Amino acid sequence: MIMWGTPHSPKECTPMKRSLGRAALALALAASATALSASPASATTPNDFPDCPKHSLCAWSESDFKGKVTTFRPGGGCFDTPFPIRSGANTFPYGGGIDVILVIYTGKGCTGELLVNLSRGAYKDSLPAEGLSAESAW
Repeated sequence: MIMWGTPHSPKECTPMKRSLGRAALALALAASATALSASPASATTPNDFPDCPKHSLCAWSESDFKGKVTTFRPGGGCFDTPFPIRSGANTFPYGGGIDVILVIYTGKGCTGELLVNLSRGAYKDSLPAEGLSAESAW
C-alpha cells in the first residue's frame, strides 16, 4: 500500500491511478473552462436523445444527436471513441448522489483540447471540433 509522502517508483503508477489523476485534472480544467459549458437538461428530456437510455453517457457521430451513437461506462476512465463524435449527452438526472461526468477531448487517449464537460443532465448538440476520446468519472 502506498501512503501519502511515501516515495514510490513510476512502475507503481497503475492505470487506475493514472485514470484517477486524469479525472481530477479533467474536473479542474472543466471548472475553469466556463466557455465550454453544456446546456442544462431543463431545455430537453432524455427521451429527446435517440438511442440514449436514461442514466447513460452517450455521444453521436453528427451534431444534433444524429448519426451513429455510442455509450460510455460511468466511472470507466478514458476511452477512445469508435468514431469521431460531434454531440453528446449525460442523461443521469439532476439530484443527490455522486456526480457522474463525461469529458470529451480532441485527441486520442484523453489528450488534446477539452471540448466539453457534461455533468448530470447536461448535453451539447454541436461540439466545436471532432471528439476522438472521452473520459467518464464519478
